[in-house]
Amino acid sequence: MYDLIGDIHGHADELRALLHHLGYRPDAAGVPHHPAGRQVIFLGDYIDRGPKIRETLQLVRSMVDGGAALAILGNHEYNALAFWQAYPTGGHIRPHWPWHIKQHYRTITEFSTPELFKEWQDYLGWFLTLPLALELPGLRAVHACWEPRHLDYLRGELPDLRLTPEFMLRAGHRGSPEYEATETTLKGREVRLPKGVSFFDKDGHPRELMRVRWWQNPATAPSYAHYYLEDLPELQGQAVDFANLDPSYYQDDTPVFFGHYWLRGTPQLLQPHAVCLDYSVAKGGQLVGYRWDGEQVLSADKLVWVE
Repeated sequence: MYDLIGDIHGHADELRALLHHLGYRPDAAGVPHHPAGRQVIFLGDYIDRGPKIRETLQLVRSMVDGGAALAILGNHEYNALAFWQAYPTGGHIRPHWPWHIKQHYRTITEFSTPELFKEWQDYLGWFLTLPLALELPGLRAVHACWEPRHLDYLRGELPDLRLTPEFMLRAGHRGSPEYEATETTLKGREVRLPKGVSFFDKDGHPRELMRVRWWQNPATAPSYAHYYLEDLPELQGQAVDFANLDPSYYQDDTPVFFGHYWLRGTPQLLQPHAVCLDYSVAKGGQLVGYRWDGEQVLSADKLVWVE
């Protein structure tokens, strides 16, 4: 019995409200537990953007340490590790460009004293204990994309799917197998847009690659708007060019839960065996969970959020 929760991004108040709605109550130490022994599975992205990042980390970690939750790594935790890990030859895995500093700014300011920075360094060490994905009896959990070939590669390099500083140095080189596997798992599968088409993402960066709905058969998409994760005016109504797309998609019957994609509107299932639980809490949306009781075919009735 698991309650899976999507991207929190420092919204500790919303997290406490959702946990209370799900029936979790603080024990004597203040750590939320469920009286029936249910556990939470947190799907990553605990930091950045929100107003109470330190409190969120304290809450999530206390639940993991207390046996009330499991947690996986999100791309924001991975980016933080890369931002602070230096190359032996100088510089950092994630360069300290202004836009990178801007993304981490709220997190940096919450740990801005020497004493708090020591606490932040301890959280960086804790991030390395979080697996890139979980495969439990009857379900799978990943932050962005369950891609079997990449996960098989990662298991071969990281038997427990937990990052090491040495692996991160190799993953810092664009185009390396470590980079490709980690990027896809934590940030999603991307394809190149048709020639001459580009767009600006939510952070204002120009993009020529587009994240796609890896859980959907592209042959069933009547247009690019039904397969890409951005509805570009230049491609509205245009049929998908299958010849230039990776035809693979998630076809397993094992339910897979993930976050990452900043969906909006009323939470819904994506298909009977796949559901995204990121509904943009950091942009005024909802913090969304799914109450899983072992079912193989997911049900929209099990989606839970607090308005």
